[in-house]
This record gives sequence, structure tokens and C-alpha cells, in this order.
Amino acid sequence: MFTRLCAVALVAAGSILATAAIPADAANPPRVQGQSCSKLKAQLGRANVWQTSFVGQRKGPFDQLENYHAAPCFRTQADCKAWLYWAQTDWDRYQYFNPCKKGIR
Repeated sequence: MFTRLCAVALVAAGSILATAAIPADAANPPRVQGQSCSKLKAQLGRANVWQTSFVGQRKGPFDQLENYHAAPCFRTQADCKAWLYWAQTDWDRYQYFNPCKKGIR
């Protein structure tokens, strides 16, 4: 009786788990090019431009570390965050960055 009851409980639990909604993996953001801060400032005004800065390294040829630094500007917060996502992904060592903020510093 006990084993039959356990078997029924396991089958019920398994069917519930099988029908539960499995969240889809989030898609990576598109790759976005950083833009010139001075050009965007002239077009949109200093207060309407999104900016970040990033410093990072990655392993290059012969295991030497390559350095990267950039402080690009963007029209939207979404573009800024997408660029920062890929910078962190591509330059995955010894990172330092400022989050995206509206207004040129």
C-alpha cells in the first residue's frame, strides 16, 4: 500500500513538473557601436546623451593580456546597456566600468 501510494505521488509530481512553464533563455542584446560624444552632444544636447566607460583585459596570443578602454556615447539607454554587455563579455578580465548614465560627464 505504501509503495503504491509513493509511486502515485511520484508520477503526479513528475507530471506537474513536466507541464510547468520553463522560462526561455533571455536573448543576448544586439551588438551596438559606440558613438562620438561630441557629435551626439551637438545633435541631442549634453543632457540627452547616454554615456558609459569601460576598462578591461582579455587573453591574447601567447597568453599575453590585451588591454581595452573606451568611453562611448549613445542615443538611448538600451544601446548603452547593450554595448556595455558586450564589452564585459568580450573583455572578461580585470574589468572596471561605470554604469550607463544620462548626460555627458
